[in-house]
Amino acid sequence: MTDEASGNPNVAATRRFVDAYNEGDLDSLAALADPNIEWEVAPEHPAATTHRGIDAVREYHEDWRNTLRDLRVELRSIVASGDTVVTVCRLRGEGAESGADVEVEMALLTTFRDGRAVRVEEFLDPDEAMRALESDGRGRTAPSG
Repeated sequence: MTDEASGNPNVAATRRFVDAYNEGDLDSLAALADPNIEWEVAPEHPAATTHRGIDAVREYHEDWRNTLRDLRVELRSIVASGDTVVTVCRLRGEGAESGADVEVEMALLTTFRDGRAVRVEEFLDPDEAMRALESDGRGRTAPSG
């Protein structure tokens, strides 16, 4: 496993993804993803599901951006192993209806193929994401493209 200083192209793509997200540039996000991407929402989330395809993933992120004003992703660490990257981050925003400050630490385990994200799994426990990265043979499969 390598940390973010490795020069790994998937780490660089992850950084571009976060930058585009923070700028609200969902078109650039789409360009970094495989058209058949799968995005698995953390199982602890009340609306846990798997979004399949770029349109469904875009809609999911648009919903978050509408729910939390000034939504920002702050990178805490990035670790890569082969074609898989774990990004630990903090999401911050303000509830669109309540005005309450919202802050959530989470991790994203992203699998890349040919420089594009093909699968993203959310973890509310970053240690669990790291364990998944280390085991990497736990039966995760990327969508075929």
